[in-house]
Amino acid sequence: MLLWWLVVSAAVFFIGVTKSGFGAGVGLMIVPTAVIAMDHLPMTSRATLGLMLPLLVIGDLLAVWQYRKLFSLPAVVRLLPGTIIGVLAGGTLLFLIHAQRQQLVASLIKLEIGFESVVLVGLHWWRMWRSDGQHVSRPTPLRSGAVGAFAGASSTLAHAAGPIIALHLLPQRMDRQAFVGTCAVYFFLVNSVKLPIYAYSGQFHADMLLLSLKTLPLVLAGAAFGFWITRKMNDQLFSKIVYALTFALGWYLLYIGVEGLRV
Repeated sequence: MLLWWLVVSAAVFFIGVTKSGFGAGVGLMIVPTAVIAMDHLPMTSRATLGLMLPLLVIGDLLAVWQYRKLFSLPAVVRLLPGTIIGVLAGGTLLFLIHAQRQQLVASLIKLEIGFESVVLVGLHWWRMWRSDGQHVSRPTPLRSGAVGAFAGASSTLAHAAGPIIALHLLPQRMDRQAFVGTCAVYFFLVNSVKLPIYAYSGQFHADMLLLSLKTLPLVLAGAAFGFWITRKMNDQLFSKIVYALTFALGWYLLYIGVEGLRV
């Protein structure tokens, strides 16, 4: 059991790391690893969403403070209309599935997170393969709205919108700090809106909130580590490793999700 607690602790630590802007793929890895680990602890994978959200908001606050003068307001504004629709749709679905059988809900969450992990990493690799490194994308309002809707729903259901937004912003060739700052402001707004939705849909429990409080120092340590190492190291190799691990974890979650539906 100690091993699985260490895995959960590592996932929480990486919340702080990814909010600092280091390791573009680590954000997608957090929820799959936590879901797998919490299935081996005296709790269910359903608790993962409620455990992570308060920690994500704290990480967002740290990142917003760090990059408060280095973000693109127009990029955030273009994403918001679709994001609001996506968050509301995701919140409605989250409320509906909360009333279902625990085993069914746990399996569906694993399938959803696993599917997103595989698809989003695949899209990332496809974009890297097709990109010539020179083209600058200027997204239309329709495209920004669609990306925002998908990101809002994905964030609400699985805290898995980071790579979606990265795939949208990176082709715009922002400065690295502007990219991190834009992500920080966007996700602070999204995650703050999710707080009442999660409360209404029954995602928060006293024991989970207490665990969030106990693991908060890991988020702070991860953020400090990320802010330090992002100035010392190129994160390209690290990101490649994380994307590969996330791809593998996605397939594993799909497998155990399907197995759970058969029970």
